[in-house]
Amino acid sequence: MKSIIFTDLDGTLLDFQNYSYSVVESSVYQLQAQFIPVIFCSSKTKTEQQYYRKALHNTHPFIVENGSAVFIPVGYFPFRTSEKVTDYTVTEIDGFEVIVLGETFSKVRQGIEQARREVDLQLWGYTDLSLKEIMEITHLESEFAQRAATRDFSETLLKGGKSSEKFKEFQELLVAQNLSCVSGGKFHTVMGAGSDKGRAVQVLTKLFNIQFGRIQTIGLGDSANDLPLLQAVDQGFLVQRQDGSWLDVDDESIQKVKGVGPEGWVKVAQSLISV
Repeated sequence: MKSIIFTDLDGTLLDFQNYSYSVVESSVYQLQAQFIPVIFCSSKTKTEQQYYRKALHNTHPFIVENGSAVFIPVGYFPFRTSEKVTDYTVTEIDGFEVIVLGETFSKVRQGIEQARREVDLQLWGYTDLSLKEIMEITHLESEFAQRAATRDFSETLLKGGKSSEKFKEFQELLVAQNLSCVSGGKFHTVMGAGSDKGRAVQVLTKLFNIQFGRIQTIGLGDSANDLPLLQAVDQGFLVQRQDGSWLDVDDESIQKVKGVGPEGWVKVAQSLISV
């Protein structure tokens, strides 16, 4: 049975502090040698993920901005994606068949601006901040910060109060506009209500099933916005967070792996690699 891995990036495949992939690199190449696809499923943008895809020689589909869209290289499957996916819009962009589950960036921004104005809440996303401010908050170098700010379907809230009663009102106003706000490992992300890591995983799983028949899907993550991903696969794994704890979950089917971020990721990967 063919295995397919769906993985979060920050704090899972990548080091939480410095975004390094050095710990997992060898395991990723071993998986590739055994034709086990590693599918990125992250809050990161297309531009950000392209960097890591190139660095790790990854040529597989990937899921961007918390499940807002699925990017599939043209010709990856032996069929046209648009012929098999009828529930969502499929467009061709820059050599990818793109399945759009979420909303456009402009609609997301309009929703944020309207909601924060009504609640009188001070919140700032990438669009509101200078490159220097983004670098200071995210600890990203200029090139990486610019990639993170190049968004197509969502906005990340980097600065401002996100624990007040006003923030709850803000979230409710977003819901009324068919938007949602989810918490990641570091920041909150606002996106279309249809955006969902789990739903995006299910869409891709269906396509892999068409090609290979029965498959085994594995998911890895570390934070609350990864739960839809972990619940959409045959076996979900939680790696430890930076402080050594695991996200508190009620779902007993999700296994907790010892190892912070990439170290836990490698343990799961090695269990799938044939000697």
